[in-house]
Amino acid sequence: MNIAIIGHGSVGKHYINLLRDFKNIKKIFIVENSKIKTKLNKRCILTSFKNIEEEKLKIDFAIICTPSGSHFKHASFFIKKGIDTLIEKPFVLSIKDAKKLIQLNKFKKNKCWVAFQNRHNLAIQQGKKIVKKKRFGNPFFVDSALYWHRSKNYYRTSWRGKYSSDGGVLFNQSIHLLDIMIYFFGPVKKFNFFADFNKKKLQAEDLITLNLVHKNNIISNLKATTRADRDYRMSMDVLCDKGRYLIKDISLNKIFYFNKTHLKIDKYNSEHFKRGLGPKSGMGNGHKKILKEFLNKNIKNSSKDLEIEKNLYVIKLIHSIYNSLFKEKNFSIVKEKEFKYR
Repeated sequence: MNIAIIGHGSVGKHYINLLRDFKNIKKIFIVENSKIKTKLNKRCILTSFKNIEEEKLKIDFAIICTPSGSHFKHASFFIKKGIDTLIEKPFVLSIKDAKKLIQLNKFKKNKCWVAFQNRHNLAIQQGKKIVKKKRFGNPFFVDSALYWHRSKNYYRTSWRGKYSSDGGVLFNQSIHLLDIMIYFFGPVKKFNFFADFNKKKLQAEDLITLNLVHKNNIISNLKATTRADRDYRMSMDVLCDKGRYLIKDISLNKIFYFNKTHLKIDKYNSEHFKRGLGPKSGMGNGHKKILKEFLNKNIKNSSKDLEIEKNLYVIKLIHSIYNSLFKEKNFSIVKEKEFKYR
């Protein structure tokens, strides 16, 4: 089995580290134009995308870890070649490109999945069961937050923090949280929001607060920023008519329940992830679980619905939010007018 990893950034390095445990892999082609300073293991072969295009290399699987704005170009190349492809989130930035990729993949009948690895977290799977079985009754309000730190140095690369190549805090960092909210509570019928920008660091928004009404009338909100002085938390607090549960920590990896006197952690369904960026960060165990399914030729469908055609909705929702952000010029203002209930 030969694998191509496109991109040798923090996520690409994470995959290379995980693939050490897969003994049936013969070669790992690392596609990277920049110089690699780290020492590679014997199975790794450094090459360029141009070489991949021109040489007839035997590749069984491709993993796309390049900047988000390049995902369509790289993924479509491998799908056309009939190669199963795993794409880091978001699988594309454009709705148009997403539809093209979905149609191309249907024609070629490959596996093409997006890496929403947090869906594999024990805490997330337990939360999903709670929703399905109505353990705490019907949810009516969801309070979600992501307070992370991304430095000026993080945004110095030419592609980060730009709508055409990366997106803001909504499309990049908090897409994981938004994905889980949709995964648990379904599509949204209406929303409102406020966003703010730190133009010293980036083009796109680095702070956003959303209020969502789902089609099942559950009300939720999402508060996200990369302006915090350090990574504080990612959390989803779910209030139900018969109780309350909380999923939190750096990658939504711990679950807690509220009883009459205190908050109690479910240790059996919680995991500990280290904080920080890079291969040893809070990326957790989900990528390895995805790879075990994805690299298995006998498995056609993702157990966590990671197929790209099933994940177009979150991209549509983000585009709807961005369209409203830049096209809606009028804000509600405070007026000295008495409210009268009718």
